[in-house]
Amino acid sequence: MPITEEDYSDLPPDLPKICGYEAKWDPSSPYWKYIKTIPAKLPAETEKNIQEWCVKLFERLECRDYARLDWRLDSKGKPKLLEVNPNPGWCWDGHLAKMSKMDNVSYSQMLGLIIKAAEKRYDVQEKRKLNR
Repeated sequence: MPITEEDYSDLPPDLPKICGYEAKWDPSSPYWKYIKTIPAKLPAETEKNIQEWCVKLFERLECRDYARLDWRLDSKGKPKLLEVNPNPGWCWDGHLAKMSKMDNVSYSQMLGLIIKAAEKRYDVQEKRKLNR
């Protein structure tokens, strides 16, 4: 999936640039209205490193099926891991869905991919064959 970032450029200047509860759950909030998720504009090497680190962390932390890793860049542009979210929300307007859409994967396709990953992990297809 593509690396995304939060765009605070339309947020009123008197508000802190934080994507908190209001941005995710309160439609009356200026955070909801003005914060946008956009493709991250990163140097190619930084993007490559983040992608590689995400795969390694996903495996080492034994994440399953899907996860979202949140990063921040320090003042020198060096990536710093903020958190690993092994169970990010599936809601239609959440970050995972936005990332999928940017990768030309519809919401229903995204859900299907998550379900297929779980089926593969549990070997559901093979068990269905054995139970026939």
